Amino acid sequence: MTGAVHMGMKDKVTVKLLQATSDKTELNKKALQWKKSFVEVNKILGTSSPKKKKNK
Repeated sequence: MTGAVHMGMKDKVTVKLLQATSDKTELNKKALQWKKSFVEVNKILGTSSPKKKKNK
């Protein structure tokens, strides 16, 4: 198989998910609204996890 034809499992799943959700713009907008709401609530409650530092 050539590199252009061969896709890994992660790539296949990503492509299928994009195909499944690309025509559902209202669903995508609603998901973004929910995400923003959860981020705002986490800020208020102070429950957001601290960022991990990378060791060099």
